[in-house]
Amino acid sequence: MTSVRRGLAWMAFSQVSLFVLQFVVSILVARLLSPYEMGIFAVAVSTVGLLATIRSFGLGSFLIRVEEWSRPLVSTVFTINAVLALTLSAAVTGLSVLGSAALEEVGVRQVLLIMAIVPLISIFDFLPTAGLERRGEFKTIALINLVRYTTANLLTLALAYAGHGFMSLAYGQVASAVMAAVMSNGFGWQYAHLRLGLSEHRTVLRFGLQVLTTSGLGGFSGRLSDLILAKMLGLSALGLYSRAGSLTGVLWENLHAIVLRVLLVDFAEQRRQGKSLRDSYLHTMRLLTAAFWPPLIGMAVISGPLVLLLFGDAWYGVVLPLSFLAVSTAVVIPIIMAWDIFILCSETGKQVRIEVMRALVSFGLLFAGCLFDLDAVAALAILSSVFSLLIYQPHLERMTDTTWSDYMPIYGQGSLLTAAAVLPAAGVMTIYGWSANTPLLPLLAGITVGVLAWMWTLRVLHHPLYQEAFRILSGVRRATVRSDIGAVGGTDPSELTLGVPSSDRGRFG
Repeated sequence: MTSVRRGLAWMAFSQVSLFVLQFVVSILVARLLSPYEMGIFAVAVSTVGLLATIRSFGLGSFLIRVEEWSRPLVSTVFTINAVLALTLSAAVTGLSVLGSAALEEVGVRQVLLIMAIVPLISIFDFLPTAGLERRGEFKTIALINLVRYTTANLLTLALAYAGHGFMSLAYGQVASAVMAAVMSNGFGWQYAHLRLGLSEHRTVLRFGLQVLTTSGLGGFSGRLSDLILAKMLGLSALGLYSRAGSLTGVLWENLHAIVLRVLLVDFAEQRRQGKSLRDSYLHTMRLLTAAFWPPLIGMAVISGPLVLLLFGDAWYGVVLPLSFLAVSTAVVIPIIMAWDIFILCSETGKQVRIEVMRALVSFGLLFAGCLFDLDAVAALAILSSVFSLLIYQPHLERMTDTTWSDYMPIYGQGSLLTAAAVLPAAGVMTIYGWSANTPLLPLLAGITVGVLAWMWTLRVLHHPLYQEAFRILSGVRRATVRSDIGAVGGTDPSELTLGVPSSDRGRFG
């Protein structure tokens, strides 16, 4: 558990720093670009995502889960990943003209041609990144992510300011891929591997095809839905919807980077040792609901003032979709690890059938929403999330040796913490008639009171999140004190990592 806390601490440091940067950059870019320009980029991303389903083999997770990295196996995985990347790049290039013709927008073609470069670059960072994750070297991964996304975000902002419009977002994607390849190979050179081979192709392809069917259905449905939305409601509507999704997505992406990649490694180790995932999984659910339900529901409550403050009047159409999408995201937090758990338990075949039902329902609901307006699309996303929760939960209970009654106190505490955090701001919004022009000062006061009430409730409940935060902060203080001693002539600060002795390092080797 100590190694997990250390990994979470490093990833949290990286992602919190990036969250602040990405948040600021997204605000500035939104003020430099119009919803229509954002719609152009969103269509290009959706087109790439639609084609990228061919690459959804889960090979990184396969390398984390597998018992041993043998040379034939690594060569096979590298070869298959390279072939998929080359195929994706060729498909994006070939369909760039079709993508622009379908929506009568030449800008889509320009973005697609640039983004076709990204899969080619990613060939070379795949194995080093997987190797670093498998060994639990999250300090290194945190540093790579920090430099990678900082470079990409600042470049995007500079190009947007210089007048490059939607192309600045595409150039930022390429810069991110280049930086990831350079740094992952620099830090993970021992995992780099350029040998080709297919001797273990049956094992890899069996796993990959199951994952492709599962994740590919979800990705295909989501990206196709974006394209349908753009065609039925227009590029500006997609730009608004993608902006609403990006605000909730910032929390989701940081959650994935901070928690899931670290826990996947730890859960995989437990599975290799034949241990039940029950205690670890329930502990994780307590942390996730307590940490992420309050900001998501809070975002839904203050969406009006938030959008006007950050993006201005031109983005007012984001307000209601943002509220609905924030609630939708909160609903699926309890099943956010479903994909990883199915992989770890070697039950991807069963997940295929589940994902077929989920994809069909989600696509149907979105299509129905497009018959009305953007607000209806976002509102029906909540029903889609509820359906996903209902069909996935029983299987997660079975694979983690849990029962529905185990989750009742977890959801109860999560709801109580959410109420404590959100009700003060909701009260302020009620006083001002839920206006998007609610004054900032009383709203900030309500948010501050809510944060303090949330922290007090955590302490009163003796919640694991409070305990984990206390341990991490205590570790940071100890590390700081020992570093000061080392600077005077005592312990070498390089031997300390957030208060964890060097003997605890490399647990996942």
